[in-house]
Amino acid sequence: MATSDVHDPVAVGSRTSVLVRALRNKNYRLFFCGQSISLIGTWLTRVATSWLVYRLTHSAAMLGKVSFAGLIPAFLLSPVAGVLVDRWNKHRVLIATQVCAAIQSASLAVLVLSGRTTIPLLLFLNMFQGLINAFDIPVRQSFVIQMIENRSDLPSAIALNSSIVNLAA
Repeated sequence: MATSDVHDPVAVGSRTSVLVRALRNKNYRLFFCGQSISLIGTWLTRVATSWLVYRLTHSAAMLGKVSFAGLIPAFLLSPVAGVLVDRWNKHRVLIATQVCAAIQSASLAVLVLSGRTTIPLLLFLNMFQGLINAFDIPVRQSFVIQMIENRSDLPSAIALNSSIVNLAA
């Protein structure tokens, strides 16, 4: 950005319009809104689970174990899951992962509200979330390309997608 562009509202406005150009695509707008809600919900579930584990055990070690249980499935399975989702219908996989994530979050809520929360159940639910994420993350990334009709809007879509992932965290 040139120094003179910093104070030029037309130049700044044109860069902003380039950034949000992908939102002209109806399907991408729907995806962007849905992904925003989903990612915020995923992070809320992660934070709530961590808080709950620490509240139940007062153990940083147990908190680490439960967090590890949620991350290791995605770490190990994402490369394989990425290859698989490239062969499957991405829209259906995305819906399946979202339904599974909703079930996981609802299960956590039921356990907490019923007073039946145990560390083994939290370990299982976090591992289940990691398994979901192993498929969800690669399918989200590749699904963006399918929604953009005009290829010149693709950099905008990728930038917005990355932004929402970082803003949700």
